[in-house]
Amino acid sequence: MESIKIAILEDHSVVTEGIISVLKTNPFFPIVGEFRTGEELLRFLEKRQIDFLLLDIDLPDCNGLDILKEVKEKYPKTKVVIFSLHGSRVYVEDAIRLKADGYMIKSDPISHLPSVIQAVVRGEKYISEGVSKETLPFSPFQIEIINLLIQGLSQNEVAEKIQKSRKTVEYHLNQMRTKFACKNNNELISKYQKEIQK
Repeated sequence: MESIKIAILEDHSVVTEGIISVLKTNPFFPIVGEFRTGEELLRFLEKRQIDFLLLDIDLPDCNGLDILKEVKEKYPKTKVVIFSLHGSRVYVEDAIRLKADGYMIKSDPISHLPSVIQAVVRGEKYISEGVSKETLPFSPFQIEIINLLIQGLSQNEVAEKIQKSRKTVEYHLNQMRTKFACKNNNELISKYQKEIQK
């Protein structure tokens, strides 16, 4: 077995220490970098190659899914597993759409991590058993629209961002409001956020 060069992007040092304590017992899992911000990781990757990235979603300077997208675009051979508190399936679907190789929930036993790393390096996908089996009745396109609204964009700005007409955006928002029985977008956002926290 060849060594698998590992980087960790996680802003809580206690969590990082737990990860290291599990991996350091295996000489085939050298940890070449520990990072707390996306910016630090991206600067490092400009100089060093890694085989595997363990990536949190909630970061102090950015969304981990944005880092996932950038890493996969620039370094497609790098395997990336999301390591998150969020067990909602909507997060998993977003991550897989952005080419994540796996999704591990922080409540999973950390002792599972070595086998997860080996599985994804072999080309397998890994999804934690703790991920909610319930799916939101929205398409990835609709989820993108509502996430942009949550970020504070207006409907016109959303339309410009996704390069669609305002009518198209309104059509999909109307579909989502109907499915969630909402009277307006604020109510829709509130219900959506409650659903993804389940």
